[in-house]
Amino acid sequence: MKLSRWATYAVGVVAATALIAGCSSNGGGSAMQPPSGVTSNSVSPSAHGSGSGLMMPLHHGHSLQDAFIGSGPMGKVHPNHHKSWVSPAAAGAPRLFFASDSGTNSVYIYRLPGFALVGTLTGFSEPQGECSDNKGNIFITNTGTSQVYQYSRTGTLLATYSDSLGYPVGCAWDRTTGNLAVTDIFDFAYPYSGDVLIYTSPSSTPTQLRNPAQYYYYFAGYDTSGNLWVDGRDASGVFILSGCGASSCSTINLSGGTIYFPGAVQWDNVRSTWVVFDQLCNNSNNACSYPVSGSGVLGTPTMYNNYNGGGDCDLIQAVIAANQRRYVAGGDYEYCGAASSTFDRWAYPAGGTPTNDTALTSYSLPVGAAISTK
Repeated sequence: MKLSRWATYAVGVVAATALIAGCSSNGGGSAMQPPSGVTSNSVSPSAHGSGSGLMMPLHHGHSLQDAFIGSGPMGKVHPNHHKSWVSPAAAGAPRLFFASDSGTNSVYIYRLPGFALVGTLTGFSEPQGECSDNKGNIFITNTGTSQVYQYSRTGTLLATYSDSLGYPVGCAWDRTTGNLAVTDIFDFAYPYSGDVLIYTSPSSTPTQLRNPAQYYYYFAGYDTSGNLWVDGRDASGVFILSGCGASSCSTINLSGGTIYFPGAVQWDNVRSTWVVFDQLCNNSNNACSYPVSGSGVLGTPTMYNNYNGGGDCDLIQAVIAANQRRYVAGGDYEYCGAASSTFDRWAYPAGGTPTNDTALTSYSLPVGAAISTK
């Protein structure tokens, strides 16, 4: 699918939120409420963005011009106005799944492996990409306010990282240094191309990294040695994968196949290989992931089908579970599950149909995914 550059419409609207590539919305989605007996808590960030438009790393779309002026379907957010809440059951859970929904400005917390809802964090402004650290804390990019929030696994806001350069959509945490990498899909200032920001602490001035050949920056991942990979697109919309060092990023030339549209970048610790997701696998509306060697050789893709075994999935960001129960979990805007707009789980590296089917349905615009390990 040929994607147009957004810069044509950028003059005069940079202060407003904008869309890289839009997609049809299925409405507001169901606001997930606490089960009976659970008390609501005020654990939300202070969202000072209007949420009038979305800057989403999606490939489907309405016109970019509609998205910029907030008149398209993607310009209509249906925020969840309920208070945040987290069940006491979250504290003792060995593993929690965090799922961000930009359409309701909420993040949902599930206890694994059964995917029981144990919390909802509200008050965001376009929450998108997520990542976790070795203490089980979760980082959430709040694109609408150009901030990244760090939460404890029980919903306490621990820190706020401010991004004065652009619109953050992805993040990755480096276990070797404790640094946080944040990807700006594009920046505020001309020439508007995005970047990667490396934070050593919430109050630090980040180091800005760029690949001269890369224009949009989507998702990032660290391996266990502290190597950083970032995917995105060049100025003409072609997929690009970069490896980043201390001061800059450079292109990783891929061979053995083609990745058409950027999805998550993950490190598979069990198989000791990089995994890069493609939202347009084989240039069709199917989601898949490729194992990628350090030299850029693509292996056999894992396909993530919908609930009846067909294609038409839009897996935006996904996370690979790092324990023995191997699976991929992530947000889908199309019909991977039994309904549109779901968070789904697939066996990994087998792929195939979702193993949770209808457990995580009724969202508005699911994007981010992260797993908190106690």
